[in-house]
Amino acid sequence: MIIAGAGGHGLEVCHVLIQQGISTSEIYFFDEDPVKLQRGEIQGRGIFDLSEIQQHFSQDPRFILGVGNPIHREKLYHLLSALGGSVYGIGSVSTLESSKVFDAMPFSFIGPETSIGLGVLINTSAHVHHECTVGDFTEIGPGAMLLGAVKVGAKCSIGAGAVLLPGVELGEGVVVGAGAVVTKSVMQKSVLVGIPAKPVT
Repeated sequence: MIIAGAGGHGLEVCHVLIQQGISTSEIYFFDEDPVKLQRGEIQGRGIFDLSEIQQHFSQDPRFILGVGNPIHREKLYHLLSALGGSVYGIGSVSTLESSKVFDAMPFSFIGPETSIGLGVLINTSAHVHHECTVGDFTEIGPGAMLLGAVKVGAKCSIGAGAVLLPGVELGEGVVVGAGAVVTKSVMQKSVLVGIPAKPVT
């Protein structure tokens, strides 16, 4: 299996895979930055060349997204899929509305009647409560909470510890700062910070 990304989140993904019983000898890292592939935990398991990825996929087509940034998640998904890979999700569960592959890191919570998009990252201890919708490749930071019936567009980034109150809607590409409390819907692409959260001007 290839982890797409050799930064900090990639290392955390590797740790979770090992806890799930996947041997370190089955885990490889791909990163466009060759310096990251020289890290001690990764040495000997790094892949930089795209032809090497294709060769690897002929034996094991699985890859997992090892970055948090929504733009990079989408880019790596399309790149590795085009090379013949098949995305794998950590802790993905079939929800009532969605069977797409996403990552639900340890201690995260996903409530009933939720719809989670392709390539979404629900990070450690994040909560996605009942009837929420999360768009493709969105990142929900550690400890963030989406309360009932929240709708988040594609490629949003919800910072660590942020809270979205019930019924709030966010458009595509909205960034919510760490610890912010979003009380009103925001549909235009913007950066929201504070309590209550307001767009940065």
